[in-house]
Amino acid sequence: MCSICKKRPAVYYRTYSGEYICAKCLNNVIEKGVKREISKTKILNMDSKIVIPITYFSPGSSIVLSNILYRIEKQFKSKLAIIVPKDYDIEKIKSFLEDKTDILIADISIKPPDKLSLMECLRYERAWSIKSAKALGYNFISLPITRTDISLILLDSILNGKSEFLSESFEFLDMDNIKIFYPFSGIEGEILASYEFISGVKINPLCSTHIKSKSIFYSIAGSRPELDFGSQRIVERLNNITNKLSKTKCKICGGFSDHEICNTCIKLNLRNIDVTLNISS
Repeated sequence: MCSICKKRPAVYYRTYSGEYICAKCLNNVIEKGVKREISKTKILNMDSKIVIPITYFSPGSSIVLSNILYRIEKQFKSKLAIIVPKDYDIEKIKSFLEDKTDILIADISIKPPDKLSLMECLRYERAWSIKSAKALGYNFISLPITRTDISLILLDSILNGKSEFLSESFEFLDMDNIKIFYPFSGIEGEILASYEFISGVKINPLCSTHIKSKSIFYSIAGSRPELDFGSQRIVERLNNITNKLSKTKCKICGGFSDHEICNTCIKLNLRNIDVTLNISS
């Protein structure tokens, strides 16, 4: 039985709170988490124009994010543009989307490799999404990064001496007046993955991601969510410090860099990336 509504059968056990949750309450938990992050950053208003890319590394989470923002934005009259790379089965993606009127197809000139680190993949996703937002005149980009992802990025950046990747742990980045934000940054990865499964959203990613220090994180954290939450507080403090110290951002992806163009964008040749957008029929 669901610990929240006391009415419906539970489909998910939430380690963090010890609650058994039904499908409807699970949706409400995630939606409330997104609303909390949006309220914190004051993203949504009548002037907000938000690009939601269906990402190469996590298309299922991108679809869930699109559906939740679609429900929420009705209260604020914001504009959404859901952008689907043409490499996906477009009709299959559309079958999972609640908003079928604001879909654009992206022909992206440079594809990601089959495998990348999560941080590199995030920089790739931002690069093509920023191009898309500029073409549309939109001022926000929303990416499906969870608190667990942020914790892993933080740990990996510190352990491997990759301080430039600390920018990928930020809940909010600004690049040429385009703001990139993570609405799932207050939600643990496990609950989002469970929601995708229960909702029947199944799209294989076109880029598999990895983090070197993932095994270290889980060997310490195990099933104890307090470490996940504790890292969130550390992330917030480090973000404040790093933001003050950072001087240069990559002009392609907006990530921290010692140079005008970061090593990831050079490696993936993203200085030459181009995006052509077409309205979905």
